[in-house]
Amino acid sequence: MPFQYCSEEARARAAPLQTERTAIPEHPVTEPRTLIGFAITEHCNLRCPHCIRDDVTTIRSLESGLIASVLDQARALFGQVAASFTGGEPLLHDEFERIIADCAERDVPYRFVSNGWHLKRILPLLRRYRPTSIRLSLSGATESTHDGDRGRDSFRRVLMGVALLTAEAIPCYLSMVVDRRNRHELRAAADLAEALGCLGIGFILPQPTPGSAERDSDLDPDEWWAVTREIHALTAHGGRRTAITIDYGHPFDGAERPCDTFAQRRLYVDTRGRLCTCCQLSNYGTNETEVVADLHQTSLVEALTAYRDRLAGLQHAQRRSTGTARVTDPFPCLRCCAASGKLTWLQDYPQSPWHAAAARRTTSAA
Repeated sequence: MPFQYCSEEARARAAPLQTERTAIPEHPVTEPRTLIGFAITEHCNLRCPHCIRDDVTTIRSLESGLIASVLDQARALFGQVAASFTGGEPLLHDEFERIIADCAERDVPYRFVSNGWHLKRILPLLRRYRPTSIRLSLSGATESTHDGDRGRDSFRRVLMGVALLTAEAIPCYLSMVVDRRNRHELRAAADLAEALGCLGIGFILPQPTPGSAERDSDLDPDEWWAVTREIHALTAHGGRRTAITIDYGHPFDGAERPCDTFAQRRLYVDTRGRLCTCCQLSNYGTNETEVVADLHQTSLVEALTAYRDRLAGLQHAQRRSTGTARVTDPFPCLRCCAASGKLTWLQDYPQSPWHAAAARRTTSAA
């Protein structure tokens, strides 16, 4: 059954692909599927300062059996579902092949995010069980910028990864977090994605982390308005074949559309097998207010009752202030972080442009 892509991915697929190698087949958009996101491992071969997964040195992975069980339960509840795998670096999971085979056996489309280092190794697996798409992480449009963040040869690995995926007609996207180091490379990154034949490139407002605060690489809130305008201008530029998007979390001026979590189109399970309110809150900050239920001990249908109550509480708590404006007001994801007490650590970083976000908001979501 064809997969219902999110609106950004559907727009990307509507754009013709620039490639002289192999045409990527179109996948029609039909009835929607609920997306189940799994963080399948905390292990990663890179140490990116912007990463919100604090403990990437722990080799903790989600059991393939629990993933299969959750997918079975989700299919019974929702009918059509799709799976998304993140980490850490998901390709480091010891049972990645088993996980993908389980998806295929259940007719569950899957996609994943990767840093690109291990794509060549698993290419035979991708030929056997084709993903709906793969996102490769980018830290800059040039080798010096990207490798300065991710280590020597990382940029080359991304380029090689795109080439491999394009040659296999596997839909490929780039995803770039934007900060002070690469803010000037937005157009160059879009041009790179176009030249490589990617279906799309998404730009991300990264949440501040202790690593980004220590190296002073976070953009200040006002600069994010300028970045958003520049990305919108790039999307309006005619003649591009690669779709350009800005991921949810960027500043809104006026009415906001709900994210996929609040729209209840997406669920998220962390590496410990716990249903969480949101992937952006998981393993972030100094508390675990995002954890709803341990799916080792609680069925998905039982957990969903508490989950929906928690979401309703969080949605109420993270609403824009009606009195004195807060620095997080235009930023929906950061409002959820603040409402969940996830930004209090910023009080130890007075030099951070997000220091004012450290004040905890009262929430009924915890």
